Amino acid sequence: MNIYYEQPPYRPPTEGYSLLVRATRNCSWNKCEFCCMYQGAKLEIRPVEDVKNDIRAMKMVADEMKDLALKNGYGDRIGMVARANGIHWLNDGVVKHAFIADSNSVIMKSDDLAEIIRFLYETFPTLERVTSYARAKTLVKKSMEDLQLLREAGLNRLHVGLETGDEELLTIIQKGATPDEMILGGQKALQAGFELSEYVMPGLGGQEKWEQHARGTARVLNEINPHFIRLRTLFAVPGTPLAARYERGEFSQQTIEGLLKEVRLMIEELTVSADFVVSDHIANRYMWGVDGKPSLDKKRMLKAVDSLIAAARESHEKYPVYSGL
Repeated sequence: MNIYYEQPPYRPPTEGYSLLVRATRNCSWNKCEFCCMYQGAKLEIRPVEDVKNDIRAMKMVADEMKDLALKNGYGDRIGMVARANGIHWLNDGVVKHAFIADSNSVIMKSDDLAEIIRFLYETFPTLERVTSYARAKTLVKKSMEDLQLLREAGLNRLHVGLETGDEELLTIIQKGATPDEMILGGQKALQAGFELSEYVMPGLGGQEKWEQHARGTARVLNEINPHFIRLRTLFAVPGTPLAARYERGEFSQQTIEGLLKEVRLMIEELTVSADFVVSDHIANRYMWGVDGKPSLDKKRMLKAVDSLIAAARESHEKYPVYSGL
C-alpha cells in the first residue's frame, strides 16, 4: 500500500483513534509564550480540493484494510487488521470519529470548512463525531450564522485553550484574548450547539500568582459552563519564551503540592455542570483520580485532592517531570 495523505503533527489525546484531517497548517496566532508546537511556522489554509483528495485517499486505505481482512479470514476483525498496519482510525472496523487540524481550523472560510465536513460524512457515512481545535478570539469574531453553518454541517465538538481566566496572566503569556472574550467565545460555541471542551493549565501562575490563576479560571469556567474541562499541567518547555523567563528567574515553577492546592481551589469554586476531566493526559500523572462532575462529585474530588496533597508532602518528588509530550 503506497497511498499518501497529509497528517497533522498534533491532536488532543481524546482523538487518538480518530481520522485526522489536515485542513490548515500551523497556528493562526502562534504567540503563546508556553507553546513550542508551531514555532517559526505561519498559518497556511489548504485548498478545499486538496483536503478532499486526502479524504478520498483515506477512504482507499480503509477499503484496502477491509479487503485485506476479508482475504485473510478476518472479515469480522477489520479493526484488528487495521491496527496491525498502523491505521488506528479504523480501530472499530469503520470510521466513527474525525478530527480536523491544525490548531484553529475554524479560522477557514466557513463555507469551505462546511464543504469539507459534509464531504467527510459523505465519504464515511459511519461518522458519529467530528471535532476541531478553536481559538476563543476566532469564535468571538465568527458570526452566529457561520458557527451554526459549521454545526449543521456536522462539526460536533470544539477544543478551546482557555489556559487561565486571570486577565493579568492571559496578558503575560500573550494568549491574545481577555477573560471576557474567553467567556463570549465559549458561550457562542454553546449557543451554536457545539459540545465544548476547555483546557486549563495548572501551574501557569507559578508560585506567586497561583491563587489568582485558580480563582480567575473558575470564574470564567462558571460563566461559560462548558461540557468538558481538561487539565494540562504547565511545563517550561525548552526553547519557549516561558522557559527563557524561567531561566532568568522571572518565573517560579509550581511544586506538586502547590499544583494540587491550586486545582483544589479551582474545584472548590466551580459551579459548572460539566464533566471535570484530569486523568486523560500523562502531564497530570501526579493527580490521577481527581475527576468527576463538580455538581455531583465535588466532595469526593476534594477529598481525593487532599489525599494527594498529603502524599506529596511525604514524597521526595518536589516538581512534576517534563515528559516531552
